[in-house]
Amino acid sequence: MKFEILHRDTRDHIRLIIIFAGWGMDTRPFAGLAPAGYDLAVAWDYTDLSTDAWDGDLTAYGEIVVVGWSFGVAAASHFIASHPGLHITARMAVNGTNHPVDDSLGIPADIFRSTLDGLDERSVRKFHMRMCGGAAAARECASSMPVRSLEELRAELAAIGGRNCPSVMWDRAFVSTDDLIISPANQRSEWASEAYGTVTIPGPHLPDFSMLLSRYLTDKSLVAEKFAGAGGSYDSAAIIQRRIADRLLAMLPSHGGDAPCVLEIGPGTGYSSAVISRHMSPRRFDLWDLCLHPSLFSINGASPVEADAESMMFTAPDGCYDLVYTSSAIQWFNSLPAFMRNLERVLAPGGCALISTFGPRTMHEIHDALATTSTFHDTVAIRAMIPDTLVVEDIISEEELLLFPSPLDVLRHIKHTGVNATAPALGGATAARRLLSSYPGHPTGRSPLTYQPIYISLRKPL
Repeated sequence: MKFEILHRDTRDHIRLIIIFAGWGMDTRPFAGLAPAGYDLAVAWDYTDLSTDAWDGDLTAYGEIVVVGWSFGVAAASHFIASHPGLHITARMAVNGTNHPVDDSLGIPADIFRSTLDGLDERSVRKFHMRMCGGAAAARECASSMPVRSLEELRAELAAIGGRNCPSVMWDRAFVSTDDLIISPANQRSEWASEAYGTVTIPGPHLPDFSMLLSRYLTDKSLVAEKFAGAGGSYDSAAIIQRRIADRLLAMLPSHGGDAPCVLEIGPGTGYSSAVISRHMSPRRFDLWDLCLHPSLFSINGASPVEADAESMMFTAPDGCYDLVYTSSAIQWFNSLPAFMRNLERVLAPGGCALISTFGPRTMHEIHDALATTSTFHDTVAIRAMIPDTLVVEDIISEEELLLFPSPLDVLRHIKHTGVNATAPALGGATAARRLLSSYPGHPTGRSPLTYQPIYISLRKPL
């Protein structure tokens, strides 16, 4: 397998996206792709799956996102299964399956064999045309098409066809409506049991990777910047977040024995932290956030650390916390399944986790106005992500409605709570003008904004 880093983010080099390209590819189709907040690498040529030549480049990254495309999905599954020590968060499968050659889950065997037997320059051009979505689209993409010899393509295709794939669960599978290479119906059949969610996207087999990466991954450096900027206004503007914290704090367990070890993820301005400190008097109280508010340093017994909690969860020792508490934070993580797996590992036997996040109805008014869809998970999807070794004591979904004098006040509220960094629909003046002109109304004449808090209580058995 070949590997090359195409883009390095100017701010830091702690997060990496690896795109496992499809059959017959090289780096050319991905030239110019520069996701904010991430380095970007491409893997290709699956004649063999050895990664010995490039594994050393990966251990320095605090977070690695794996994107498998087309036949690259199966190669990515091999990579994930053979690298359990890497800090892999999001797993995104795009227009491919774990069964590349399969009559009902991939490309039918007779089509695969005829492609391999009849491989020539003409059939490769036809493949590229179908991959791009037609002759006109292929002409537009001609300068970015891969340059590989027929001998290489034939050897790679034969190797793919003779290889089994390990069983790997994917966070999300993306299926293009007009995929002419792998049947969308076969893809959906595959992902009914091997992905936590399936997302339908417009377009051909070759997707808009820039859109996918910006829409479904969080630029965490920007999040830190926006929340730091909103630190002075957060407490007065975060009305719903305060209510959610109060609801979650009411679920705190009582500890009659030894003082517990506690981790709080995303403490913000320390509202929950102060209550936990008073209520539980933890012997160890770790606070992890992307940016630290000055008030956190006055919390009795607390140890604030400025860090990406999603990455830090990989390095925390096994069984080190009696309580993990996080309110209105993990919806910005790239992978809830990875977080849940790490959560199960770091909880001590008998320990518990109290979590609030947001569901897909959150800010639906904005999505409705801009014809976009939420990337947040519902309770059914979240429940499926929780390891069987954790006891689910509660998963509760509610709705909270705020009313503002105007759509402009809605935008001000979002800015003052710092969440504008993670609202892709609000990116740019054009989208903001569209939103202001088409924002839905309310019978009171005011402008509504919905939040859908989800409360989760988990326990690790003794």
